[in-house]
Amino acid sequence: MPTSGAVDVSVIVPFSDDEEVIGSACSRIARHLAELGLSSEILAVDEDSGDNSHAVLGLLRRGLPSLRIVAGARPGRGFAMGAACARGRVLWLVEPQSATRSLAPFGRAHARVARGELDLAVVRGRFSVVKRSRGLGLIDAIHGGSGAFERRLVRRAQTRQLLVESYEVGSVERPAQGLAQRVRWRLAWALGAVAPRT
Repeated sequence: MPTSGAVDVSVIVPFSDDEEVIGSACSRIARHLAELGLSSEILAVDEDSGDNSHAVLGLLRRGLPSLRIVAGARPGRGFAMGAACARGRVLWLVEPQSATRSLAPFGRAHARVARGELDLAVVRGRFSVVKRSRGLGLIDAIHGGSGAFERRLVRRAQTRQLLVESYEVGSVERPAQGLAQRVRWRLAWALGAVAPRT
């Protein structure tokens, strides 16, 4: 597919019977990307949904022009179908339930992939961020979702000698938090608010 009209990020959200969360998931993603100043599209990919997910997304589309609904994916093939339709330079692969949790780790993952430091960043149990030009060949042959999809994606990327980073959310956030605490302590010490450490 040509990249005319390319955007920074294509978010691929496969859904089945997710009427309870699909609307809030897509809304949260759109707000987060707008806060980061990234141009985007959200591809909600139907994996044989039998509930009111389509109705929820149809209502949401009125206020969210970046949302596209893609139909016809077999169960476990939503990421592959979404990637084939995507226009983004970077793909964000996330399931509806994961999108209801903190999206903050996406910023770091996207920055590293967009700068070319990584081809694939996987935040285990949450989502994957992949450079579109490198990811299409990886994603198209992988079935399933959640942890099994993540493991297969990382394995295939490593086999192809791509630049991969896979981490837990806490392993990324804790070092930065520790550094911030040290900076605050040093500032307080410099201002005379605390005694120097020995």
